[in-house]
Amino acid sequence: MAPPRCQRGFTLVELLVVIAIIAVLVGLLLPALSAARGAANASTAAANLSSFGRGFAVFSEGDAAGRFCSGAFDHILDGDIRAKGWVADLITAKVATPGRALDPANRWKVSETVADYAGAARQGTTVPLDGSDHGWTSTSYSSISGSAYFGSIEAMNEVWSSGHNSNFATTWQFSRGDPVSTLDAAYPGFGSVRGSPVEGSGPLNHGSLSRAATTAARVAVMGPARACDGPSFIVRPGSIPLRTGVADGVVNRFVGFRLVRPSDLLADSFTDGMNVVFEDAAIGGGPRRKIHELSDIHPLHQPKARGVGGFAPVLFADGHVDKLADTCGPGASKPDGFIGNGVLADPSGVITGHTIDGPSYQEAADQVWLRRLETATLPDGTTVAP
Repeated sequence: MAPPRCQRGFTLVELLVVIAIIAVLVGLLLPALSAARGAANASTAAANLSSFGRGFAVFSEGDAAGRFCSGAFDHILDGDIRAKGWVADLITAKVATPGRALDPANRWKVSETVADYAGAARQGTTVPLDGSDHGWTSTSYSSISGSAYFGSIEAMNEVWSSGHNSNFATTWQFSRGDPVSTLDAAYPGFGSVRGSPVEGSGPLNHGSLSRAATTAARVAVMGPARACDGPSFIVRPGSIPLRTGVADGVVNRFVGFRLVRPSDLLADSFTDGMNVVFEDAAIGGGPRRKIHELSDIHPLHQPKARGVGGFAPVLFADGHVDKLADTCGPGASKPDGFIGNGVLADPSGVITGHTIDGPSYQEAADQVWLRRLETATLPDGTTVAP
């Protein structure tokens, strides 16, 4: 009878060596996987923006005024999002569905406009409407949003499921145009630009591009949206619209499933316009001017340490998509997480203002036109160049 064979197993030292080798290999592989995922996300975002650009070109061909869109994605100020604004334009033309063509790198997937049309938020203490100036016949906030306006739960679900959402932000120049309200003599060429489409010359169109002081290749259209700042845009638990937040129960009932959760943030819909004061030889060496700020376009793709130093894929008016890189901030040679201007914030992080200097201006101005597109006419009849 043959003696039993001795079965030798792994020693503890051998197991530890194997585990160490696997750990080293994983450590080498993870950065490569992360880089590949980041590149894929950026490619997807750029492809989505390109499809939007083709849709805007199609819309402009059929628009009597040659506009690239009918307005911002703004239910309260521009009118019913099913009929007005760039999102509705693309859905109606069946060339893109913005709500399904999101930026995958953006943590925040729901636009602030969803809270507006769902009736889940109430900004401030006054009704932000003035009736027919915005396409509404009512100045009641509650009557133009939520179930009171859209009807049944099935009808509300359809608004969401048909794609009325985005986490890309358009620029003021694209969705509002040049400011046309009372021009401030201290800052020639600048007017009040906040709060209403009547304070802009209208959405970007072929006419304004043909008269512009720049080319279509430098007019930015949209890019990844930054999260809205301030307590008014934080999702809070509850079913009653709050004056200092977004009621999650209202949004979730509107769309028919749990879309948002407490502490979520919402994505900005469009940039704030000409809010940065700048004086430098780079823009002619004349008096101080106000220029466009791009703080709502977030350079969130492939950031370096501490979430800064990334880039934003941005669609331009000629249809091409390019990268805008975060390379510096006002008064600093290091990236600050913003393109062009920097921001001023209170201790809680709420943005209270904007700031810019020569290097930070140049960070954006090498690729983006930050001034007015067309010559402004002052109240006394004189004109001011962009």
